[in-house]
Amino acid sequence: MPIFEEQNLTEFLAEVKLNMENITDSHEEDIQEINDYIFQSSGKFIRSKLIFIYGTFLEVDRKDLVELSSATELIHLSTLIHDDIIDDAPIRRGKKTIFKKWGVTKALLYGDYLYTKTFSSLNSLQNQKIASILIQCAEKLIEGEFKQLKNIGNLNVSISDYQIVINNKTAVLFSGILESIAIYAKLEKHQVMILKDLGQEFGYAFQLNDDLSDFVNAESGKKTFKDLSENKYTFPLIVVLNNSVASKKEKIIKLIHAGDYQSVKKEIEKDDGFKKTRSERDKAIQNCIKMTKKLLADENLQYAENFLISTLKS
Repeated sequence: MPIFEEQNLTEFLAEVKLNMENITDSHEEDIQEINDYIFQSSGKFIRSKLIFIYGTFLEVDRKDLVELSSATELIHLSTLIHDDIIDDAPIRRGKKTIFKKWGVTKALLYGDYLYTKTFSSLNSLQNQKIASILIQCAEKLIEGEFKQLKNIGNLNVSISDYQIVINNKTAVLFSGILESIAIYAKLEKHQVMILKDLGQEFGYAFQLNDDLSDFVNAESGKKTFKDLSENKYTFPLIVVLNNSVASKKEKIIKLIHAGDYQSVKKEIEKDDGFKKTRSERDKAIQNCIKMTKKLLADENLQYAENFLISTLKS
């Protein structure tokens, strides 16, 4: 069983980025111009890091990990481009979003281009089961976006309804890539399910952590109250509204409609909305750690645990 080295991760991410550039390379000048702009600034590559760490520890071939990471990151990237149009977001990763720089039409076409190039690359995978999993993930991501659109402006969203959105829009891709790793590693059926569930819990914790960041501006480039100002109501608010008496709920709703988000934040804090969100997130992280212990050798557990905590807890 390999021992993890940080330098290997850095080299791996560079390979993934290069492969993404090769997959999306185009003779069409406008497309290549956007390609160059996109790849000038890399994202966090959380999905690739997750793939590399668990894939390396489970001794999956590096080439398979690069291909899986590239496809996953391109699926994620294409959804971000479309999300930015839907959200009218001006900035992504500290730079102008594609649609703000090139317009809606080119941004839509470029997002579609990424999807088609990704699925074309999936055809070259030796294991078509992996391709099928990623295609299903992409379908679920779009369904999740539709579910989220239905919830915009809805202050009566239940916790369970919001969790369905998280499962479809965020957790499904994390679950799919860890299931893919399990298949590459030729694990037993019950171990495949463990990794699949681990991905689900990872995605759930990841989204809850992001929900918290909307109120504290923890994520670079994400302004405070961005979700709230777009009428996207997330776990800290939903858990408070779902557990408030009518008069308290009415007070919070009035504050939201007035755009007094600092007061909304105070009400959430007062009613333990952030505390409950952190508790829910931390429970999901602990579930990830418990499942990891069922799969990895002892010498690799600490690194995996550190990665989970540092990535999902800010």
